[in-house]
Amino acid sequence: MLPILEFPSVVTRYADHFDSLFHNSQQQQHFREYVSGLILAEQATIDAMNSLFVERNDQSALNKFVTQAVWNEEELNRRRVQLEVQSLQRDKLTAPRGYLIIDDTLTHHVGQHIQLIAKLWDHAEQRYTWAHRFPVNFRLWSQFQEKEERQSLLTWRTALGSAPTRAYVQAYLLALIRFQARQRAYHTKQELGQELVRDAAAQALPFATVLFDGWYLHLGLIEAIEQCHKDWIGGLPKDRLVDWQGRWVQVQAYLKTIPSEAYRRYEIQGTPYWVFTKALEVKSLKRRVRIIASYDNADLRGEPKLRVTNRKDWEPTKILTSFLYRWPTETFNEDAKQHLGLEDYQLRKIVGIKRHWYLVFLAYSLLRLDAEQSRLLKVVTAGLETTGQRCRATAQEMVRTLVLWAYKQAIGEKSAAQILQALGA
Repeated sequence: MLPILEFPSVVTRYADHFDSLFHNSQQQQHFREYVSGLILAEQATIDAMNSLFVERNDQSALNKFVTQAVWNEEELNRRRVQLEVQSLQRDKLTAPRGYLIIDDTLTHHVGQHIQLIAKLWDHAEQRYTWAHRFPVNFRLWSQFQEKEERQSLLTWRTALGSAPTRAYVQAYLLALIRFQARQRAYHTKQELGQELVRDAAAQALPFATVLFDGWYLHLGLIEAIEQCHKDWIGGLPKDRLVDWQGRWVQVQAYLKTIPSEAYRRYEIQGTPYWVFTKALEVKSLKRRVRIIASYDNADLRGEPKLRVTNRKDWEPTKILTSFLYRWPTETFNEDAKQHLGLEDYQLRKIVGIKRHWYLVFLAYSLLRLDAEQSRLLKVVTAGLETTGQRCRATAQEMVRTLVLWAYKQAIGEKSAAQILQALGA
């Protein structure tokens, strides 16, 4: 990457909105450096981002900004969401047209010295974020294997019986305290989803329906959604029990009793589907809901896609079309990881990791808002629909700035050697 002489316009255009969160001009400077680095650096490590700038301090200053400096990253995220909501209001997006998407993502990272890192199974890259193509918030889920940790405590206790030394007693007590602290602090993904729904509702985001896959279909989450007076559509695991003819049977067993002629053809965004729908009581949800089974072929081959919603009055077209709005979670996670360094951090403290993720969210929003809201930029960057294209356009802006600066230096009778020296080359 060529050396950077000034911050890109996408950063300077919005940075003032966040300046009051920081306590001095140095923090404001580091904030601009970090967001610019996320957009421009090939790898979003602190050393790589810091080395981009011609005028720079030691990388430790940027590191301290993320890991030690006093500033409120959650307030920064709230202000970012405010900017996004203002954009929605300008586009006249009302709550009935808005969707909140709950999903999860696995950030791959190497190293065992990072706080809360654990070996996790990446089940087909399942992910989380929220609607209208911008992330709202996140919660960090950390693995807590209670059964294994209880077995470890039992091993300590057995060792105490055979060798009750002071060192063993201290080690056992320390392990017991850590176990109890982790047990109290642990939240399931479904519980974290409840927090996120309440947070989005508290921020008065314009959404009426929450979308999620079958992993999140739990009573606690849908109760939280309904308490916020929102609707929901979720994936339906095939082993959930439904009330059929006075007895509980699995959904997959119930569907085998349905004749093929009961499936009707619907066209969803140009694609034909064969759909059966029925209002049934789901045992684990303690309520009657509408289930939808759909195939993408008239012969009903393969496994059906199963959906469920609290809206028993909605037609299949409305339900299936709405559920397709989960797709932005896929594009956001790809963009954030490939172009904005979501996984590139080399931070060990969890406070730094959380701040890094919030700043990635901010970089994503600024690129999106800049392309949507600036009339001049819409002309200059016509067709830049992806985050990668927007990052490359920002890099090209930096190249133009560098070329113009070098030209001005040359006509000012600076030698090539002097210009290279000024650039630190």
